Amino acid sequence: MRINMKKAEFLEFLVLVIGVVCACGNTYKEEHKTEVSAETAENIRNDSKPRESFAGESAVDAQIDFDALREINSDIFAWIYIPDTAIDCPVLQSEQSDTFYEDHNAYGEEDDVGAAYIELANLASMCDFNTVLHGKTGADEDGLFADLYRFADPDFFADHEYVYLYLDGNVLTYEIFAAYERENTSLIRTYDFTYLSGCRQFLSDLYGARDMAMNLREGWETVNEYHYVITLTTQKEENAESQFVVVAVLIQDAAGTINRVVTE
Repeated sequence: MRINMKKAEFLEFLVLVIGVVCACGNTYKEEHKTEVSAETAENIRNDSKPRESFAGESAVDAQIDFDALREINSDIFAWIYIPDTAIDCPVLQSEQSDTFYEDHNAYGEEDDVGAAYIELANLASMCDFNTVLHGKTGADEDGLFADLYRFADPDFFADHEYVYLYLDGNVLTYEIFAAYERENTSLIRTYDFTYLSGCRQFLSDLYGARDMAMNLREGWETVNEYHYVITLTTQKEENAESQFVVVAVLIQDAAGTINRVVTE
């Protein structure tokens, strides 16, 4: 799969943006289906394998019916998909509690499997510097985000670059640039991503980690506070002291709606 904008050009463009995050002022296209280009859809299908799906939906066919999903649960705002993994599921944000979907599934039912979710501190519009997505890994190394641990393998990491995040009327493509184990602390509470200093500290700690097991993708050494990043987090039940994270940077915004107004 080829990305239209070269990494160096993309980084040079983003460096021109200055300031701190103040707001995100966009409205997504009014479409019932979120679709990707024919080329992207073909690549997704070629990289995919059959899997169970939520409410009959799957990103394998390169489109998600958000009207149908919202009828099931209005907390659903996105769909995440990583080819060659079992990660193909809705993403939710609860207004009740940041931990509601720790023990409730995407239908809103009590379920130890939980669901993929973000906390209230993050914007569902995906306009934050770093949006943190949580998902469980079960005792038998199953669960919604269990396949994140596959990115600990350097070969798998090298061969699997992309995360697709579907929004209503948009598809975001992220390139995975880091995968590593970190202390099991809340990223949202450790770093204040509403300030440039918090964004810089997160990246400084990431790049400053001296972990031989960390996988870093060549060409993304200069990710900075002006990018849009997602961090996928999970942990094994038997290891409460650490969490595994996969970090990816936005490289394509199909609808052109992701931005943030910034001032110094």
